[in-house]
Amino acid sequence: MNQISETRRKTSAYIRDMPLGFRSWTERGMVALFWAIGFCLCTQSLPRDAYAEGADTASAAQEQVETDTADASDDEGVINGTAEDMERDEKKGLTILIGNVKIKRPNGFLNADKVTLHENVKTGEYFKTVAEGNVEIRDEDIFATCEHAILNHTDDTVDLRDNVVVLQNADRLEAKHFTFNRRTGKQMADGGVKFKVRMTRQKKTTEETSEDKG
Repeated sequence: MNQISETRRKTSAYIRDMPLGFRSWTERGMVALFWAIGFCLCTQSLPRDAYAEGADTASAAQEQVETDTADASDDEGVINGTAEDMERDEKKGLTILIGNVKIKRPNGFLNADKVTLHENVKTGEYFKTVAEGNVEIRDEDIFATCEHAILNHTDDTVDLRDNVVVLQNADRLEAKHFTFNRRTGKQMADGGVKFKVRMTRQKKTTEETSEDKG
């Protein structure tokens, strides 16, 4: 830039020393020349700027895709997980996961030796999940272990059977059979039920204590 400015200064001084008529023609020519040089410089830098802007746009788009993919793992309609083997029968709508199955669920997870996903062939929606062997399930504040679990996605209920142990906050329950409704919060247990429920007593105020003594 310093070299261009110096050239412009020398050229302007040279033009001032020319005769008036010749100077006018020369000034128009030099103006056109400087416009041409400036246009070439801008044109030369344009692809780099455009490429940089395109790269930034592509990077932002990629970040958005990754964000959407990460957020999708919390969606009810998305199933993410791992297993040692998988079998799928599209005609019957069955997906069977075998061996150290670990599935991420909204607000929790499901682990088992074997998990079978039941899909409605017509609608493509999963309506039931069956887990077998060393089942571990987390659903919000409930954590349970058992040998057999059925998750009904139509009515949003969970059915646990055989060696059921349920932990919820400070409470513990053991039974052969336990069900809970994720929508209503209703829970039922039967078969050798054992439970431990922490009951919190309300502390009496000073006035209430005085009245009891009186």
